[in-house]
Amino acid sequence: MEEIKSNDGNIIAIVVNKDFKKNGINFVSKKEFTLQLGVNSYKKGCKIKPHFHTEKKIIINKIQEAVHIENGKVIVNLYDLSGKKFKSVMLSMGDTIFFVDGGHGFEILEDTKIIEVKQGPYFGKDKDKRMIE
Repeated sequence: MEEIKSNDGNIIAIVVNKDFKKNGINFVSKKEFTLQLGVNSYKKGCKIKPHFHTEKKIIINKIQEAVHIENGKVIVNLYDLSGKKFKSVMLSMGDTIFFVDGGHGFEILEDTKIIEVKQGPYFGKDKDKRMIE
């Protein structure tokens, strides 16, 4: 797991490589993040008790997003809060990136399937995205 910070110290992304292995419940997100990402490992025979998540009203001021590379290979370009590109990361099958802050873009290097999770509702790129370049 790699926590990526911009030059001014803001956490921009967290990369969870396919090789990440740690027993138990492992949330890579901080508890105050608006989206929570856990990488949990269980032993055969373990049971997770059936449950509901309690309803609560939450105000979300920042959209966060998790992207899992199901197959293929991409370069993810990361941008700080001012929109300046500061780092590129290569991801391939099985890797996950959690976008915490700042901006991001993708270069698709081979045929790729991406699974994306973020808060909704989503009203389309014209209303929900501010382009950097």
